[in-house]
Amino acid sequence: MGWFWKEEKSEAEDAWDDFVRANDTYSEAKRMLFETDPLPAVRNALNDGGDLFAALQLLKDVGWNRPELVQAVVPELYSCSLSLGRPGIFARLVLRRLSGSGHTYAEALHTELVPLTAATLREEATDEFSMRALAFLLDDVGALDLLGQWREAARASPDVGVRELAEEYGEDEYPEPPAPPAAPL
Repeated sequence: MGWFWKEEKSEAEDAWDDFVRANDTYSEAKRMLFETDPLPAVRNALNDGGDLFAALQLLKDVGWNRPELVQAVVPELYSCSLSLGRPGIFARLVLRRLSGSGHTYAEALHTELVPLTAATLREEATDEFSMRALAFLLDDVGALDLLGQWREAARASPDVGVRELAEEYGEDEYPEPPAPPAAPL
């Protein structure tokens, strides 16, 4: 007899149904987006900031399957990653996933991080928040050589807070990578 009346759904069940519908809509929108070239829209969103979280969420969701898209916006993600807030956390997560997407992408990411990190160490060595976020990023992606450069710049910073960060990321916890073997003579 249960088919004569419809049982009332709980608030949680209604919310779940809404979530499922929204997820279906998101999946369809994502499929349609990838039938085009999403790079210009994603790059614009990362630079403009208006749709920043949508772009970061998309990259987080598709980064494993489309590392070439993530690779194309590394400079934009790097800029976002220097924040300690949600944009920085999301951007570092996306870059960490890229670093784990295979040897080719990890090498390309490291190559792109070298000049970006050098510029940050020159221009932001007195900004405690940017320097902390950069240390998080370099640690997350396993760029220990760049973390060593970061440590040197942090120790030489005129800002006492930045110098204290160098102690938090000391060599005991984050040792320098071994030097490559010398070429035979």
